[in-house]
Amino acid sequence: MQDIVVFDLTGPMAHFRKFYTNSSSLSYAFPPRTALMGIVAAILGWERDSYYDLLSPVKARLAAAIKAPVRKTIQTVNYIRTTNINEVNGSGGGTQIPMEILLPAQEFTSLRYRVYFYHADKEITGKLAASLEEGKSRYPLYLGLSEFIAKPILVDLVSEKSIQEVQPGREVEVVTVCNAQAIERLNFTGEGGDLQYIREKAPQSFGPGRELRPPVSIIYEKNQKKMRGIFKVPVYSLRYRAGEEEVVSFLEV
Repeated sequence: MQDIVVFDLTGPMAHFRKFYTNSSSLSYAFPPRTALMGIVAAILGWERDSYYDLLSPVKARLAAAIKAPVRKTIQTVNYIRTTNINEVNGSGGGTQIPMEILLPAQEFTSLRYRVYFYHADKEITGKLAASLEEGKSRYPLYLGLSEFIAKPILVDLVSEKSIQEVQPGREVEVVTVCNAQAIERLNFTGEGGDLQYIREKAPQSFGPGRELRPPVSIIYEKNQKKMRGIFKVPVYSLRYRAGEEEVVSFLEV
C-alpha cells in the first residue's frame, strides 16, 4: 500500500442516519463508509452520484476513528408532511420527528473524527492531500446533515515507507471502527480497563442509480478506546511526521 491521506473532521454536532430507521431518525456514532465517500467527493469537487464507481471498495479504501467522546440526545424537529407530490409546498401541514443528534461529551467542545483514505490511483490521493493542505473543499462539508457544518484538517500524507503492514494472527490495538468480517477474535480487556464493543449494521457503498449495496456489520468500542484483538486480514501501522503512530483497519474486506 502506497500513500494514505489522513485528515480530521471537526464540528459541533452530527447525525449519521441509520439506514433502517423510519419515523425516528437514529444515528450512528461514527460516519459510515457511504458518508466518507461523500466527504471525499465533496473535497475533490465530484458531483453527486458521479463517484460511486471511483470510490467503490474495489478501488478505494476508507476507515474512520472516533477521536473525541460522543454523547447522544433526542430532539424533535419539524418536517413537512407529504403523502403525495402536491404536498411538498407545505399544504399538507407539518409533522414532528424525533431525531438523535451527536454532541461532544465530557470537556470537549467539538466532535472529531479521523478519516483514512487510500486509492489505487495515486493522482486522486495527491489531489485530496493538496486540497486539504490548502484548506479547500469544492463543496461544503458537513457531518451527516447540511446544517452540521464540518471543518477538515490535514493530519498527514503517509508515504509507503511510513506504512507497515501487520499480518493476520497477531494481536493488535486499532483506533478505527472495524468491519466485523475482518475480526477473528476480540479481547475485552485493554490497558485502560474493560472494553465495551457495539455492533451495528451500516451501509458500505452504492451502485448505479444510488442503489444501496448490501450493508456490513461494524464493531467499535463504546468509550472511544482502542479495539484489541486478532484480525483475519492485514491491518496497517501508520507513522506520522509528528511522531504519532496508529494502527488502522480499513472497512473493506
